[in-house]
Formats: sequence, structure tokens, C-alpha cells
Amino acid sequence: MRTTGGWLLIVLLLLSCQREGPEGPKTFFDLKGFFDAELLRIGGQHDVIKTVQIDGQAETQTLGAYAWTSEISLLQQWDINRPAWRDQYQRDTLVRGPQIQLHYQSLDDDLQVRSLNVWQTGEVVDSILIETAVKNPLRSTNGTYRYVPSVGLDFQQISSRRFGSKQDLSVSVQLKSPSD
Repeated sequence: MRTTGGWLLIVLLLLSCQREGPEGPKTFFDLKGFFDAELLRIGGQHDVIKTVQIDGQAETQTLGAYAWTSEISLLQQWDINRPAWRDQYQRDTLVRGPQIQLHYQSLDDDLQVRSLNVWQTGEVVDSILIETAVKNPLRSTNGTYRYVPSVGLDFQQISSRRFGSKQDLSVSVQLKSPSD
């Protein structure tokens, strides 16, 4: 009898641990989960106007039934919900009428996501702004990413190479309105 009760306790403990999921509870805004939902919501439903500019040279294309997978995965990589980072970001909340701004600021200069800002009205996300800094011995890159669900995505990356030139990249993927 004692052995059966012990096994039952172990099984219950294992099941309760699995309910939290492999990442544990979310401490910050769930950026990855939000963009998973966005990918399902927009999928390949919209025509877009995409502009890529590298060092001042721009190219613009209109693309039909655009798949957002590369842009969404780019944004998902900046999710700060990692157990090791729970104490690495300062969180502030600003309320202006019905709109709430969630602001997360890195407390460690070595973290790539320097700040994450989420503006939402109720449970609806109005916009997201992510600022990053990636540094290694050969290159440093600063990035600014702005996503507005009803408009699209704009991002800019400025890279400096240790043994080379600076590169300025900006990308804009805007939902095409029916009148365009």
C-alpha cells in the first residue's frame, strides 16, 4: 500500500509540472505566443507592399497573398520570456485612458533585446516596438522593429563591421489597402 501511494504522488507531481509547459510561466508579455496567433490570423490573406532598402538603394514590390512567416519568425526571436532572464528586465506599465503601455527595459548590457514596448487597448495589441543590440567581435548591429497589426511591419538594422563598412538595412511590409 505504501508503494502505491508513493507512485501516485510521483505521477501527480510529474503531471502538475507538465501543465506549466516546458518554458514555465510567462513573466513578461508573450511575444512568441502573440505572433503565433498573428500568423494564424493574417496567414497569406493580404496583399502587401514590401520595400527593402540597403545602403540607400531601395526596391519596392507589390506581393499578392503574402506569407508573413519570415517576418513573424524574425520578431518571435526577440521574445524575452526565458527563465534565466526573469530578473534581467525592469517592467513598467503606463495607463493612458483605455490604452496600456507595457515597457520592458534590459538591466544587462549583454542582452540582445534592449527594450520591448507593447501598446494595447484592453486585450487587443495596438503596436509593438522592439529595440535590439547584437554585438560580437566582428560585427555590431542595432535594430528597431515596429509592428502594427492593422498596418504592417517596419524595421531598420544598422550594422558596423570591424574590418569593413557600415550597412544600413530597412524593410517595410505594409498591408495593401483596397484602394492601392
